[in-house]
Amino acid sequence: MTTVFQAIGCELGLESCRQVLRNLQSVQFGKAWKISPTTIGDRAMFRQKRFSITLTNQTQTNSISTQINNSTSKLIEYFDRSKKIVERLENSSNIHIATLGPKGTSSEAAACYLLKTLKKTPTSYLLFSSYEEACDNLSIGPANLLLVANAYKAIDKIYMNANLKLLLSFMWETPLYGLAKKKESQLVDDRPLKIATHHAPSSLIPWFSDKVVKSYKIVEVNSTSEAAIQVIKGDSDLCLTNMNAVDRYGLEFMSRLRPICMLWSVFALRKNQEDNFLFDLDLI
Repeated sequence: MTTVFQAIGCELGLESCRQVLRNLQSVQFGKAWKISPTTIGDRAMFRQKRFSITLTNQTQTNSISTQINNSTSKLIEYFDRSKKIVERLENSSNIHIATLGPKGTSSEAAACYLLKTLKKTPTSYLLFSSYEEACDNLSIGPANLLLVANAYKAIDKIYMNANLKLLLSFMWETPLYGLAKKKESQLVDDRPLKIATHHAPSSLIPWFSDKVVKSYKIVEVNSTSEAAIQVIKGDSDLCLTNMNAVDRYGLEFMSRLRPICMLWSVFALRKNQEDNFLFDLDLI
């Protein structure tokens, strides 16, 4: 017996279809059922917004249908809420985003992208030395939105902050990243090189350093721009940073380059403990 599910028409994209499958796969039916396609990344199938579930009896068909309906309802609810929030933000004249600085960070670039998407002045943002300081500014002003990269190692504390509510998330590709040095500088080879980096992209250092750096020591800093400043000051030999910071601080890349496709989350202050983040659209 095969049940075919058509995923919410054309309004839901690939990621939403994937989420339905993940929800379904969390239900334990043992070996009695399977999902086709078995690979979540089958883009051709998901573009058609359909997949099939093969079950061995009617009881399991009814059970999985309930799971589908519940997952679909939640996706529709979240999708509609996100559209309403974007509309409210577009119509608001009071948007000030707090995020990670200093100038040249990917967070700054993401804030500019968000403001442009919302048709706002691209300078309506404030930069701070840490996401925690940016978060604190929501309480004292003038910022009323907090933008955080989901790759940030302590983002769990922001999600769990009882005073914050998640408004929306979006995917955005950072400027190109790579290893950078001072222009026309010569790198030493008699010791490990110091590479300044923010924690989030540090796992990419082996990929960037392959065939260009023999040995290195990581110096962790608060942002990609701070990493660039470390090189300018002579405190580090290299930095893992993005193209915006390289241009701003007068460095040059010496490795291969790549962007980072990342999820970004936007938070606002919760007005009170009864403020339901799913339904309260009185944002700012």
